Amino acid sequence: MHARITHLDGMRGLAILLVIGYHAYARWPELLPYVAQTQHIPLFSFGWLGVELFFMISGFVIFMTLDKSQSYVSFLKKRWLRLFPAMFIASMLLFAVGGFFPEWSAMTPYVRNLLPGLIFTNPETLTQLTGIEFKSMAGSFWSLYVEAVFYLIIGAVYFTLGRKYCLPALLVPMLLLSASSVLKSLGHPLLIDIISKFGFIHYSWFMVGCLVYERMHGRDKLFHYAIVAVAMLINFSYFVKNAGAITVIPLLMVMLFFVASFYSKQMERWLSIRFLTAVGFASYAFYLIHENLMIATLIKLNVYIKSEVVMLLMPIVVATVLYYIAFLITKYAEPALRNMLKGKRIPAAPQSGAGA
Repeated sequence: MHARITHLDGMRGLAILLVIGYHAYARWPELLPYVAQTQHIPLFSFGWLGVELFFMISGFVIFMTLDKSQSYVSFLKKRWLRLFPAMFIASMLLFAVGGFFPEWSAMTPYVRNLLPGLIFTNPETLTQLTGIEFKSMAGSFWSLYVEAVFYLIIGAVYFTLGRKYCLPALLVPMLLLSASSVLKSLGHPLLIDIISKFGFIHYSWFMVGCLVYERMHGRDKLFHYAIVAVAMLINFSYFVKNAGAITVIPLLMVMLFFVASFYSKQMERWLSIRFLTAVGFASYAFYLIHENLMIATLIKLNVYIKSEVVMLLMPIVVATVLYYIAFLITKYAEPALRNMLKGKRIPAAPQSGAGA
């Protein structure tokens, strides 16, 4: 099992590099003039697929965590202890430095905007429920809100109905989403809006990861494949509707890449190279801080750097600095906060890891 986990670390590294490439070279042409040169390069324009890779990895490791958890509550506690410390540190960091980047409105620090990240709840849902306008401290937090709801659902199903109902249960919210346009016409727009904000459309990716894990452990059944195929069709149709039929190619590629990595020794070796696993080690903290700090810094630099060639190289420099910050968070700050939350003053006793 160990080699497989090493290659998943490398895959996390690859996923975050894809997302960073997308944000640095494709996402913000209106803020960064040099992006006009790079935004149509497929490697960058489809870099957002790195998030779907993260979702597949999450799906894969979730059964491992569930199998090691005694109860629903202990499972949620493990997940919370895994996700909250870095989220808290990243939120505080973004909040603290926000004032230094007035050039970009997404960096304006308001205390209330700390809330969505710290309770892993979509700001739009909070806005709809409270009437107070919330925003995330960073745009990239959105995928954590999707993960959090996924954990709540899959944990509840696993501990009440059992693991064989986990995949079918994940299809239900996707079908709900497909039916939501019909429901909307029947006049329940607010409910539908809230449903659509949960990110159920991405559950097909978690399901692919779950299915690969079950296959590795000889628990896959034919109906599992049928369920995942339906989920992928729903997901692909959503992307085709929003981004055109061409999107199917990179979507399929990223899915096949994930699956193939478990069957190809060559891919496993390649994904286990030191560079990728080192980036993967800090990938969560890196993911949380990279977009806002990188884009805000690049906007600032763009005022002083007149050469487009130099600007094209700057994201690499900025991302490298941010990686080291993320590394320090992951290696030192995060474990310290986690031990504090566990109420541990002494060195942690050996226990099974908290999953992903």
